[in-house]
Amino acid sequence: MSKTIPSPSGYPLLGNVLEIDPENPTQSLARLAAIHGPIFRLRLPAERILVGNYACAEGLFDEKRFQKAVTGPLEQVRNAAHDGLFTAYPDEPNWAIAHRTLMPAFGPLPIRSMFGEMQDIASQMVLKWARFGPEHPIDASGDFTRLTLDSIALCAMGTRFNSFYHDDMHPFVDAMVGTLSQSFIRSRRPPMTSFLFRKQDERYNLDIELMKNTSKQLLADRRKHPVEKQDLLNAMINNVDSKTGQKLDDDSIINNMITFLIAGHETTSGMLSFLFYELLESPEAYSKAEEEVNRVCGKDAITVDHMGQLPYLEGCLKETLRLHPTAPAFTVEAKSDQDLNGYAIKKGEQIVIMLARLHRDPDVYGADAESFRPSRMMGESLEKLPANAWKPFGNGVRGCIGRPFAWQEALLTVATLLQVFKFSKHQPNYNLKIKTALTIKPADFFIRATVKDPDFLEQAGVGFTKADMKSGQETSQKAGEPVDDKNWTNFTVVYGTNTGTCEALAQALVDAAPDNGFRATAHTMDSIAGTLPISPLVIITPSYEGEPPDNGAHFVEWLKSADIEQLKPASYAVFGVGNKQWRATYQKIPTLVNDTFKAAGAKQLTKRYAADVAEGNIFDSFDAWLHDDFWPALRQATGQKTDPGAGSSGVKELKITIDTNLRSEHLRSDVRLGEVCDTRLLTSPGAPRKRHIAIRLPTGTEYRAGDYLAVLPINPPEVVRRVMTRYKMPWDAVMKIDPSISTALPTNVSLPVQSVLASMVELNLPATRRAITSVIESIPDFKLADELTQKSRDEEFLKSNPSLIDILEEYTSATFSLGQFLAIMPPMRLRQYSISSSPLADPNICTLTYSVVDAPSRSKANKYGHRFLGVATTYLERLSVGDQVHVGLRPSRAGFHLPNDDSKPIIMACAGTGLAPFYAFAAERAIKKAGGIKTGPALLFYGCNHPGEDDMYKEEFEKWEEQGVISVRRAYTHAPEASEGCKYVQDRIWHDRKDAIDFFKKDAELYICGAGYVGSGVEDAMARIRMEYKGVDRETADAWVKSTKGERFWADIFS
Repeated sequence: MSKTIPSPSGYPLLGNVLEIDPENPTQSLARLAAIHGPIFRLRLPAERILVGNYACAEGLFDEKRFQKAVTGPLEQVRNAAHDGLFTAYPDEPNWAIAHRTLMPAFGPLPIRSMFGEMQDIASQMVLKWARFGPEHPIDASGDFTRLTLDSIALCAMGTRFNSFYHDDMHPFVDAMVGTLSQSFIRSRRPPMTSFLFRKQDERYNLDIELMKNTSKQLLADRRKHPVEKQDLLNAMINNVDSKTGQKLDDDSIINNMITFLIAGHETTSGMLSFLFYELLESPEAYSKAEEEVNRVCGKDAITVDHMGQLPYLEGCLKETLRLHPTAPAFTVEAKSDQDLNGYAIKKGEQIVIMLARLHRDPDVYGADAESFRPSRMMGESLEKLPANAWKPFGNGVRGCIGRPFAWQEALLTVATLLQVFKFSKHQPNYNLKIKTALTIKPADFFIRATVKDPDFLEQAGVGFTKADMKSGQETSQKAGEPVDDKNWTNFTVVYGTNTGTCEALAQALVDAAPDNGFRATAHTMDSIAGTLPISPLVIITPSYEGEPPDNGAHFVEWLKSADIEQLKPASYAVFGVGNKQWRATYQKIPTLVNDTFKAAGAKQLTKRYAADVAEGNIFDSFDAWLHDDFWPALRQATGQKTDPGAGSSGVKELKITIDTNLRSEHLRSDVRLGEVCDTRLLTSPGAPRKRHIAIRLPTGTEYRAGDYLAVLPINPPEVVRRVMTRYKMPWDAVMKIDPSISTALPTNVSLPVQSVLASMVELNLPATRRAITSVIESIPDFKLADELTQKSRDEEFLKSNPSLIDILEEYTSATFSLGQFLAIMPPMRLRQYSISSSPLADPNICTLTYSVVDAPSRSKANKYGHRFLGVATTYLERLSVGDQVHVGLRPSRAGFHLPNDDSKPIIMACAGTGLAPFYAFAAERAIKKAGGIKTGPALLFYGCNHPGEDDMYKEEFEKWEEQGVISVRRAYTHAPEASEGCKYVQDRIWHDRKDAIDFFKKDAELYICGAGYVGSGVEDAMARIRMEYKGVDRETADAWVKSTKGERFWADIFS
């Protein structure tokens, strides 16, 4: 008996159309596949069967049983291309004539002969990027579209669109994008509704007319001015079909010209864009690709003979198309009744093959099927793949005729770019967003390109000179840089960060440089990978569980394999940030960076500084390091004799003007607006507050269970009011900052003072010693100044973490100005929270679970008894449904997601709001189980205070336990009698160790989320279990625990 194909319920007339987000259809289909399994049925509004794994899809590639179906969006494209090669119905004679006529034009020799023209266009792009300089944001998809359109036009039709010489895209591109987008939209319209879309249809028809007129003009020009070149256009005009003796008529030529102009550039530009995204996400792959180009091509001009010597680059391209097939699906039709892996398919039924799911089938590609690993698409690994597991170019006789053209063009482009440039992401925290028409490509993806060797490029014959680069790389003077005629010395600051702390430290160093006789610039660590600056270098970096920060991974990967000669000329200093609670990996990356430079013979300006965030004020430690170590060492190294900014405290004052009549807002642009759609309290009245908030995400945002949401908060109004009151400012006061002093704040623009205080600076941080010293110097009363001096030397006072406003409220006579106050405040930073929802429930909404920080202040300078309010948690708590909030998605580190294999057992351990990602994990498995997917057992160890206070989401977990989704084992700190005598989560793991052992025997994966003490406590329990179970000593058990990290053991530890 045949198996039933599952189908989500739909709506009358509309069917399942509302299940598909028109902006993100691929994401929507992936969500439905995750819920219903690898085969399901939809009405869109026509009925379709969708398939997304190899076991079901394998039979669909048998052309005796199934044939290509031109339907949905592709059928709409027929309005432009009619019976062209891509859009012809199976029985249309013009397809066969055109296919036989044009196949010779894509043979090895014709493609090889196009290399020079491809190189011509690639050189135009290289020249443009080199001239714009390393700080210029390059629209990857836009420029790769220019490249591929110009290449197909020149190579195939002998015409130049000259896209790199115009700011706007060629009109053909705009018309094509409009046609493809509207074709997709038109395919989703309910029947008999065209009269509602007259304006859209009018635009659609105009776009098609423009594409036809462009093709007609190219054809007319060729007939008027014939050439001997055997390109594609000449083949269409002159070649005779070997079977029928016919030539293509003009309509068929124009249809196929439109086909090639669309298909010949749209998919290749998407492939190149996705490739550079993946390379910039994978430092190891980037390094290997670059090394291959350097080894094979060196500094010679790239030739067609090099194309066959780049297997790793080919692997990168194939792996890119595996993860991101730019034509993400195609449809086949059953020629007769068929059995498909146990499912009955009737004659004429149409089946959509979801390539993005087929290509990520873990049964074919392994547990890391979601990861970018080019080696899997090379050599023996590629040969072992089952037939038809990789189908980005379509299938059989209807496969892409232009594959050889696209492949040569892509290889040439990537090799050329890696030979000439070093790349980085323009937005270090960019998360992939997909733009969908009929094909897909990254949206809003910008990169930066730095010329590696200007001398080589100057000699490469592309019309480039070093004078071009100089003018292209000159930028306007940054606000706040010294403008007088002193002999300023430059140095470079690079930082790595996931949370913003090290970036704030870097900016503070840049701001302080002019006062110490220097000029500095700040960049991400990745931005200097392979191209170290000549000036002294300061590296500010943390470790994240022993791994580099996201925007430092390329730099660290490059550093590991860098030649000694590249590192030896450097003079450097490393400021490391870490948390000793995570002792096994404390300062691992700062140590690696420092020791690698040192081993190469580079000049170490200062000893590596190890700052521990668990000990308190990181900014105070940084100030002390600068004053005691860094500035003296830098002056000695550079011969700087004097300190031009040697005021007694080193705190500068921003020059500001106050305007009390103007109101405006200044919003940050590095995050996007989401909307609050739910907020509620999770704990009982009187207990420490833990809350739930749901946020509708900005359009195009995709996430996975286990990811983070970054929130840009606003300081509590109470704290802002304290500052306004201290400086006697009316609530509507407006200020303008003079640009002569370096600052991260906006200059030369009028802004409300309360807006700057609320949204742009950190008001709650402990005052640094430098700030306190500056306040002391501004107190006219010597007795009071001496009193504060004595306090500033008292470690107990400093450990109470008084804020700057605490001190200024107590010492009201201090003349410490608002300009000084703003100059010393770090910029507002993002806060990251683990997402506590699954996108399978709703891909447009995510939830956060957080603890509200609201406690008596520990500050010993708290004159008025103010409470300490957490900046972000207070902000989130006070949001209401409908409020707008600035958010940005941040993917979690590799491994901290559910296994690709839904049947794999999992163990989770957490305390408090560390429950967030595991609530998401459980919700996702519950949705999958309800959709008919077999899910593995899940065991959750959860520590909280009391069953009547903060046992969060208890009803949901009880329901999931009844459904067999999960088993929850709690530890109540204040009621251990209700949790088998266990007070802490590690106690409960030890108590239930037999179950934990059984799970591990079944190849379970272990996840931890919580503060550092949770991580160390769980690790200790694991080691003790190992000792008892295997009879080994503690050292051996600890080594085993360590060996599981990054393999079966994943941790998300926060301060």
